[in-house]
Amino acid sequence: MFNIDNITAQVKHNCNISDAQFWGLYSPCGLLLRMRDLYKTEHNLSSADSVDHKKVGAWIDKREDLWEAAEHKKFIDISIHKKTYSPFSIKGINTILNKKGFIYAAGYGNMMKPAFMLARLSEQFSIGRYRVYIAGRELARDLATTPAMTRGHTIIVRVEVMQYFYRDRYEDMNAKNCSSALSRAFDEYGISRGMDKKVSVKRFENLFSDMVKKETSAFVYHEVGEIAQRRILGTWWKELLMDFPYSRAELFLRNLKDTLADTCSTGMLSHIIENRKTGSLHFYIALLKGFRKNIMPELVPAYHEFLKSDNWDALDQARKSGYMNAKQMAIQVKDMNDKDRATPENIERELMGDSSNVEGQRT
Repeated sequence: MFNIDNITAQVKHNCNISDAQFWGLYSPCGLLLRMRDLYKTEHNLSSADSVDHKKVGAWIDKREDLWEAAEHKKFIDISIHKKTYSPFSIKGINTILNKKGFIYAAGYGNMMKPAFMLARLSEQFSIGRYRVYIAGRELARDLATTPAMTRGHTIIVRVEVMQYFYRDRYEDMNAKNCSSALSRAFDEYGISRGMDKKVSVKRFENLFSDMVKKETSAFVYHEVGEIAQRRILGTWWKELLMDFPYSRAELFLRNLKDTLADTCSTGMLSHIIENRKTGSLHFYIALLKGFRKNIMPELVPAYHEFLKSDNWDALDQARKSGYMNAKQMAIQVKDMNDKDRATPENIERELMGDSSNVEGQRT
């Protein structure tokens, strides 16, 4: 007999173990924001719902006790219909769950943190040879806030995480010193600073949901681009990342991978430029920082030119230049790896330059 509550409990068990072992990766502020979102998920609240801070505080205390008890435990296999699957056997688990209207995801994210997610399946479709699953209401998740995940030729997009992500960006826009690109991005969707206080809740939420839905395709094409770059970043790349987790070099390599995915001919930026998705472009520039900004320095000047002349061709040239920069860096990393020189120290010295603005993984 199919029992989604039992499956949810198993996934939550693994989520708690992952969080117990990796919560220290996050800054105090970042951890609190993630715990706030996790609290909302576990209490069936939306990203727009306010929370009782006393109740959240009490929940955090209990969660910390749970983590202490789970810190040294091992992940359990997922049992469904008397069959047992490794928690990373996405294909096998989804063979059953998809037919029941659910979607499961698992993998390794920033700093090699294991990530698990179980959600209701909202939509599924194909883009060429890729199968895309849109996850709706999440039943179990860990602290990781990756909006899209890829395994093989399967792409899973987490709309609930996207809702949290853009809600935080909206709050950033409400701050006095927000970037002009961020304001332009929301303006493309009819959303202005402080608008949630000026119009009805229904109108604002409809505008917000419509924006998130339209932005989904950008995240899908980031994953499509990432799959396309596997010919450049083979097994050696994953092994290299696992050799030095928790380092600035790992963050740089993950940002390099994201840049390759975004700037290749089938990636996010190509999709944005080809389809003239102005809102997505503004969001991309507003969120471009740290290592990715340094890898493709031509993009921001091209964006400022675009603001003056609506020149999409200049943006595409900057995209192509960024891809060539990233590809050359990836080739250099491969050469360093082949010669047993790919250490965090060598990568920092020869590739990272003076970049001190470290950012986390985008997807």
